[in-house]
Amino acid sequence: MGNKNNVMCSFLENAERFADFINGSLYGGSSVILPEQISECQTVYSQNGESRDLLKLVCEGGSYTLIGVENQAQVHYAMPIRCMEYDLQEYKKQLRNLKTKYRRKEKEDRYKLTSAEFISGLKRNDKLYPVTTIVFYHGMEPYDGCVNLHDMLDFKEKNEIFKQYVSDYQINLVTLRALDEKNFQTELRDLIGLLKRSHDKKEFLKFCRENKHRMSEIGEETFDAISVLTDREDLIEKKRAYVGKGGRINMCKAMEDWAEELKQEGINQGMG
Repeated sequence: MGNKNNVMCSFLENAERFADFINGSLYGGSSVILPEQISECQTVYSQNGESRDLLKLVCEGGSYTLIGVENQAQVHYAMPIRCMEYDLQEYKKQLRNLKTKYRRKEKEDRYKLTSAEFISGLKRNDKLYPVTTIVFYHGMEPYDGCVNLHDMLDFKEKNEIFKQYVSDYQINLVTLRALDEKNFQTELRDLIGLLKRSHDKKEFLKFCRENKHRMSEIGEETFDAISVLTDREDLIEKKRAYVGKGGRINMCKAMEDWAEELKQEGINQGMG
């Protein structure tokens, strides 16, 4: 299954879940972005080999926005620079595409450029698509990294006078601990609910029981993601025992069996 970041990336790759993540984490569950508005985008930038976790093109009418998601199981202390570089690469790619278009069609009057436009690589009234990156920290420890570029820079003593002239860059940080699982409509709701409770066995089982109507019939991809992200990869090997109608999996039963195993282990250790 790979590491936890790869698993989360695979889970959010799905357009329906990606839209649900954006709506649930940024807009309180309102359906601002719809799955049918989402298109795939290239995530690797050939010039430097850098690769984003996820990048989607969101189209609404004639408006386009590029939304990236960086998944982090651990705190990344250079995240403002990392996100800034990714967003810059995307803007540079858009500029390259415009420059190429104008060079290919320079003989047509409407594509002819003034000298200033030629140097710039775009026309005076050209607009680029907005790019934004969301950092999803799904670790359980508090996020103690910088959330903007200024916090990473040394502005002590005499450097303080330059702060107003140094452009800042703010990251869009979403933390697991701050999310309300009720804001999500897909099985992301159950994944987040269980992740938030993964370090408390009683709360973990309580969530399963209280949401039995959903937890008794989850998809295989969700089952695998929950198993890895909650450090229960052993469940993947046992999942055939919990497959029901239509290939749906009874996560609730899997957790009840797990609780019983823990109980028996405790009894056996006490007898020993």
